[in-house]
Amino acid sequence: MKKLTLLIAVAVLGILVYKQMAKEAAPAEQASAQALPSYSPQGAIEDEIINGDTTLLELPRLAGGNNNYFVTHRASGKVNYSLEYDVTKLHSRWVAFSFDAATAEDNVRRSDAWSWDPKIPAAYDTSNFFRRSGYSRGHLVASEDRTFSQAANEQTFYYTNMSPQLQTHNAGIWHRLENRVQEWARDRSFCDKLYVAKGGTIRDDQIEDKRIKGKMVIPRYYWMALLMKKGKRYEGIAFLSEHKLW
Repeated sequence: MKKLTLLIAVAVLGILVYKQMAKEAAPAEQASAQALPSYSPQGAIEDEIINGDTTLLELPRLAGGNNNYFVTHRASGKVNYSLEYDVTKLHSRWVAFSFDAATAEDNVRRSDAWSWDPKIPAAYDTSNFFRRSGYSRGHLVASEDRTFSQAANEQTFYYTNMSPQLQTHNAGIWHRLENRVQEWARDRSFCDKLYVAKGGTIRDDQIEDKRIKGKMVIPRYYWMALLMKKGKRYEGIAFLSEHKLW
């Protein structure tokens, strides 16, 4: 198996960072797009705005606090992907999804259906942040990750799924890793199901000093955690990539 150069495997874990929550959180009312609330950045999980399925195995632990929106997008009758979005940083904390025999199908082409996420208030719309910023609109859930249906692919073009990436990173090491994961996911001799969580770091000590338009954070690192299921066997691996000019 060809090595992905300059990519650091930071962990090989049986269950990775995944923790299945035993109880699904009740839906909470969304914040008004007109009058923005004061935020509790690290509050109880119950304070988070929940609009998705918190029982999915691939999910990292929710951060809690009413600055975070948890969303699950569905397409063509299937779970497409989930994300946790921090409205004070205008960036997703992570995205998570899985490949199985149905969702790994490669049926459609890239849609380029750029739009704001309908499940997040329009007050946080970042669709005009990237032009002339020096950063690409870097997919977290790759377009090629979700080609089992047209609707599924279109949802990968929501701006909540975009991260400001240097193009050499986005089209280079990150793209090569995405391609390798897609190869693994679509190889039924390799896995029955592949769970994926990934994102850019947004913790205060893991972001660049500047923000785009003074609001959107820029990650210093990008990471991906995988959990493979084959029969009764589970195996995991994680990767960390420094966000720089390669």
